[in-house]
Amino acid sequence: MSFFDDNRKVGLALIIVGILNVIVPILNIIYSFVDDGNVGAVSVGAIGVMIFGILILLFGMRVRSGPNDKVGILSGLVRVIGVATILAAVFSAVSSYMASDDVGIAAAVGVVIVQIIIGLILLWIAGKIAGSSKNVISKVLWVLLMVVFLILAILQLITLVVCLFDALWLEAVVSLCMIFVYAYAFIATISPEVKSSMGI
Repeated sequence: MSFFDDNRKVGLALIIVGILNVIVPILNIIYSFVDDGNVGAVSVGAIGVMIFGILILLFGMRVRSGPNDKVGILSGLVRVIGVATILAAVFSAVSSYMASDDVGIAAAVGVVIVQIIIGLILLWIAGKIAGSSKNVISKVLWVLLMVVFLILAILQLITLVVCLFDALWLEAVVSLCMIFVYAYAFIATISPEVKSSMGI
């Protein structure tokens, strides 16, 4: 079994990402107290990040202890990101509105609507990965997933290098784990199992 073909390793990476996404927002709240920042706005924004962290943590635990099912893992990962995007959008918009009088309610609602739409699209794509239907759209989505995961892995690699140069160690660990997660997702996307599930 290759390094990127082990669900226990990708599960561990997701668990680390989840834990750090719970810890970092708490540290940001503490820092806002010390630095006399807008504690309310920071706290509300932190809730969204913590929800994402908890969802990723729970999913990582399930992946680590579950079967090495590429279709199920990839579909589940996209679904978790979709749900987290929808929930985080609400808290992020409220946080932005609280942080500055310049951010009007219309702008906050606009951000929520766009991110909710993105989240719903991700949930729809998760269903396509799981083989809910096999058609031309599924084939197009397969190509998009392959390209997106490859780009995300490269961007995280760049982020990792920047974090190492700037001595941002926690962020560097998150980036390293996300490189592995996105690389796994890319390899899972081009696997025979996922290709067959999406009608490729």
